[in-house]
Amino acid sequence: MNLTKSSLVTWFICFSPMVVSHQLYPDVDTPRLNEAQLAESQLPFSLISDDEFVFRPHQRPFNIEDFIGTHQPNWLELVESVSHWAGATGVDPRVLLTTLALLEQESALDQSLDDRQRQIKDIANQLSQRFYHYQESSSALHYNAATLAVMQQLNRVDDWALWKSQYELWFGAFSEPQNTPAPMRMGNLIASPSEGFMQWPWRKGYQWIPNGTHAHSGSGFPLSSIDVSYDWPAWGAPTYSVTAAHDGYVSVMSRCQLRVTHPNGWATNYYHMGGIQVANNQWVTKDSKLGVYANQRSIALCEGGSSTGPHLHFSLLYQGRFQSLQGVSFGPYKVQTGRYSYDNHCQYTWLYDQRKQQKVCLWQPIYN
Repeated sequence: MNLTKSSLVTWFICFSPMVVSHQLYPDVDTPRLNEAQLAESQLPFSLISDDEFVFRPHQRPFNIEDFIGTHQPNWLELVESVSHWAGATGVDPRVLLTTLALLEQESALDQSLDDRQRQIKDIANQLSQRFYHYQESSSALHYNAATLAVMQQLNRVDDWALWKSQYELWFGAFSEPQNTPAPMRMGNLIASPSEGFMQWPWRKGYQWIPNGTHAHSGSGFPLSSIDVSYDWPAWGAPTYSVTAAHDGYVSVMSRCQLRVTHPNGWATNYYHMGGIQVANNQWVTKDSKLGVYANQRSIALCEGGSSTGPHLHFSLLYQGRFQSLQGVSFGPYKVQTGRYSYDNHCQYTWLYDQRKQQKVCLWQPIYN
């Protein structure tokens, strides 16, 4: 059999066990809430606004270490866990800390550090998946998505008052009215970034290989994320420079994750990093080196999680919310998302090369 170099690459990508798609977090059940019970409990329509629920580290800065050192010094070992999972799931750390405090008050268990770290990840994942479920839902509930997501975490409907009191004790009163019915869900009403605003997150002039678009959690919607790698190697192999997809301010979430936020509200998240070379609040320009993607599993998953091999988990956000990649241009390529997370069928998902006016299937090398 006569194989060309490109066909060998395709064969390796399709059949290598190192590149099987993975789910970052377990699926979360979202049972329907009883609106009559919510109303009877006098729950405000907006216990917390969606803008205050999502994590916007540049627009709403919050020093997690200083706060914990002052208010919960026994949690100091959890600082990176809170910051990391706030970034990965897009849930504001103030929401995580309030929820963690309320649940801990009700638990008589003396938890280990590992238990608490797992609990933070679980709380963040549950809040996030439920928030996006309600944001996309056509439910007639009058409550905003953030309020419904928080309510699903509480053991009793009436506990919303305890949650609110704890939040306001630590962080002050909420900034928006709480008794106004929720406006129409944002869903996918946001326009895409302007043409030319973003490139792929690697050096211009180089080619990497993307896989299927997926939700930030690995399942569900919106399809806001995509995994990219130079050659999808096994752990321990060389890895390469990750660069800023656009201009913006850096927020370092953990040893393996950062975000770049432009003043216009668009942001990109970079996960499974190693050797981060930028600092908090540093201004970077498009194509500036941020670091490399990690080649060791323990570094790529610095706070736990799942990964099948060295790659960059790259996500798009607007004003703190994960946004669908549908129709978004990175360099010359416009993204057509598929039917579900990691849909690699070229009939449904592809990249459109606007220079050559042709579509490119995923798992094919593309130039930045």
